[in-house]
Amino acid sequence: MDLFACCRSRGFDKSQSRQQEAGAPVEKLCGLGIAFKPNKQGTLTVKRLVPGGPAALAGTVESGDALHAIDGVNVIGMEKPQVADLLVGPQGSTVRLRFLRPVGNSTKFVDLELQRQPFTE
Repeated sequence: MDLFACCRSRGFDKSQSRQQEAGAPVEKLCGLGIAFKPNKQGTLTVKRLVPGGPAALAGTVESGDALHAIDGVNVIGMEKPQVADLLVGPQGSTVRLRFLRPVGNSTKFVDLELQRQPFTE
């Protein structure tokens, strides 16, 4: 099972190290609490939501949603680390997501905005 649990809160990364060296305030990178799994076509689909994470609390993301874009950037065929980098950001920042959602025998695009927040898994 290839479960890709991205969007976790991160305590530290290389960009933060550069911020510290430059004397800039360090921003904590946060995510959305969404675990993805690639489908047969390689599209990342929502496997589950982390309880208490921003996506679960918003109640707008559903298991089975297929991720298509992040902040207007098409992520179809993008490598997982690149997608994860687009999903994390400063605490309180907003991210726009576009999903393709199964609805009965068809699908529809769903555009959502979520706020990145710290959470634990």
